[in-house]
Amino acid sequence: MKQKLLFTAIAASVMFAANAQKQSQRTVAYLITSPEKGAPGWTEVKLVDLQTGEEIQSVYRSDSETEALNARTKKPVVKYDEAAKIPHKKIIVLPASTNEQGVRIAERRIEVYETSMLKVDKPFATSSAACAYDKKHERLYYTPMGINQLRYIDLRSNTIYYFEDEPFGALKGAGDVQNQVTRMVIAADGNGYALTNNGEHLVQFTTNKKATITDLGTLTDDAANKVSIHNRGGFGGDMVADEAGNLYVITANRNVFKVNIESRVAVFTGTIKGLPAGFTANGAAVENGRNIIISSATTTTGYYKFNLEKLQAEKFSTPNSVYNAADLANATLVKADERKDDAVKPITEIASAEKIIPPGTEGKEKIAVYPNPVTTGSVKINFTDYLAGNYELQLIDLTGKVISTQALLINNKTQVYEYKLPGQLANGAYLLKIVGSNNRIVNTEKLIIE
Repeated sequence: MKQKLLFTAIAASVMFAANAQKQSQRTVAYLITSPEKGAPGWTEVKLVDLQTGEEIQSVYRSDSETEALNARTKKPVVKYDEAAKIPHKKIIVLPASTNEQGVRIAERRIEVYETSMLKVDKPFATSSAACAYDKKHERLYYTPMGINQLRYIDLRSNTIYYFEDEPFGALKGAGDVQNQVTRMVIAADGNGYALTNNGEHLVQFTTNKKATITDLGTLTDDAANKVSIHNRGGFGGDMVADEAGNLYVITANRNVFKVNIESRVAVFTGTIKGLPAGFTANGAAVENGRNIIISSATTTTGYYKFNLEKLQAEKFSTPNSVYNAADLANATLVKADERKDDAVKPITEIASAEKIIPPGTEGKEKIAVYPNPVTTGSVKINFTDYLAGNYELQLIDLTGKVISTQALLINNKTQVYEYKLPGQLANGAYLLKIVGSNNRIVNTEKLIIE
């Protein structure tokens, strides 16, 4: 009998291990989708196998009764008596008629905007198109498109938390499309990053117990860009991250930008080819550190994959119909060795490469430069969390040439230094670099002179 029980236990262990291995081989992601496949409105959260289209887990349903808690106090969120006014477009048909002078007026169609009432304390009120999976803490961070607030689902308890009364970006209301956050990811540094449609606000949020939300400011187009990160036609899309600390923004109209977090410079790398007509790239997740899987919010035809070098898409999912998804999220990063190394790199690439520090040794040092752009002869640099010691400030032009250097002594946790710019500088983009001991690049910051 004991032998039989032992055999049964061993068999169960083998089956469990086989299932676990099979699960690990799948490419899965959390996605924000509609109540019904192909329908509008992005209020449901599912964990899905992106190749088979199979739903592994229903994480959130909009018809469920869920009480959200404040992320700081863990108390129930405030219930609003007033609902939000959500604008939506409506087509009105004016039939053909004859006016008082007997002139015949043909039928006309006009667009008007009406407002509907929607409770803003619902977890996915106003829908969402931005989420990020925090594997370390088993959380799915997200933000509603029409509400200026960071929220997350605790995937262990299935509890939803809001960072109440803490602005997340610059959203003024549901109709403020340009400031809606539609791209979000957890980067290699463990922090979350979210980006507005217009690229004017890159928002960082930490995932620790004392979470902080910081608006890092606008992205700057690389001088060689043929397409701008601020182009209105690119509103929507998603972000993924690589192991070297870069972000990749995939816009809804299929353009790809590589963004260095430190300099906040966006380099246009090309346009995704091979996608079917009408396919908008709304969600993005990484497969095995090599390929990017993208979804569309408006079509169920399938999920597609491409790599960052060729930008040539091919169908990844096997079924003819999948969940339309406004956003995808998994914890996989693009492998650093998959990045394309050009023979001649622009200054933004040089700065990114020099900033790489072995995992686990990244510093907490931060700088803030203001005003930026600068129109006077000096800027102020705010140093935070720097170790006391001697540093060197370098000003570098777009060719990589060091224009000037200056020694710095930092002896406070927070210190402000006024840097007087060299005379006769041409207008344009420059790079401020802070160098520490052993020639370690501590921080880099893009500086615009106007």
